[in-house]
Amino acid sequence: MSGGDALAIEASGITKSFPADYRLTTWFGRGGKRGARRTVLRDVDLAVGRKEIFGLLGANGAGKTTLLKMLVTLLLPDAGAIRIDGIDAVAHPIEVKRHVGFAQGGERTFYNKLSARRNLEFFGTLADLDAADLRRRIADVIEIVDLGDALDRPVMSFSSGMRQRLAVARALLGDPPILIFDEPTRAVDPVHALELRTLIRDTLARTLGKTVLLSTNSLEEAWSCCDRVAILGAGRVVAVDAPEALVARFSERRRFAITFDSCAPGLESRLQALRGVSNVEFRGAVALVSVELKDRNFTAMLAEISSDGSVIRSLRELDDALFDVFRAATGVEADA
Repeated sequence: MSGGDALAIEASGITKSFPADYRLTTWFGRGGKRGARRTVLRDVDLAVGRKEIFGLLGANGAGKTTLLKMLVTLLLPDAGAIRIDGIDAVAHPIEVKRHVGFAQGGERTFYNKLSARRNLEFFGTLADLDAADLRRRIADVIEIVDLGDALDRPVMSFSSGMRQRLAVARALLGDPPILIFDEPTRAVDPVHALELRTLIRDTLARTLGKTVLLSTNSLEEAWSCCDRVAILGAGRVVAVDAPEALVARFSERRRFAITFDSCAPGLESRLQALRGVSNVEFRGAVALVSVELKDRNFTAMLAEISSDGSVIRSLRELDDALFDVFRAATGVEADA
């Protein structure tokens, strides 16, 4: 993807380092020279289209949060350029803040003894919203995140899922065109995590037309929500593409669970002998089959199953290919 007006977020050549430790001599050095530093991001390029859901996928420590904090002007890059909605984020940070909403996972910045309403009034005032606009926006965003019944409850009574939805509401207060989420489902149970993903994908992106940059270390989250995904490893972007294209690029196999109504004798050995089938494991009436990522091998497998009268009840692809992508691109394991 290329070109100014088509891009909501554009970063080029982003490099960032921090002191290797926190001794004063490391920060300020001796004789005016800075001490040793640890490079977190190295020459990172990123281009996010308008109204796109873009995933930033990486293991813990890959540099995702550091990158996001630079995009929302909380940190300055050592080198490189950042443009948010066409605005230079380094030269005009205040203006950029009006164009982007930011929410982090495991949100801890709310005032627990205050109600959700009072918290939103406080943060909206900091964002320079006037009283009338702020009241209207609070009503709007609370409806979007479905917290109307809890608006006047103290935040200390909120579950982790409710607190995270309140963080999304805060990010929406100024009605920014761009939303950046840093691991929004971290420390949230699976049910509320699914609700948050649905909110991001269906409501914020598709219905409201927001551009969404979603940082995550969850393969399921990246693949279920995002139009494109950038994989970050060792401080560099190692791959950017649609989820399906990343699977085709990095995964050498597909894995299926096949459930049979009836299974002819000797089917396991016949499948194992097929070219491209690397492993067959039967667990009762279910066969787990690994096959190289080539359509003809998959077709041959189905033909062999049907040739002797075996009857398939269901066939579904397993998610192992996603782990293959992550391992191949970054060299590390990934969270499910």
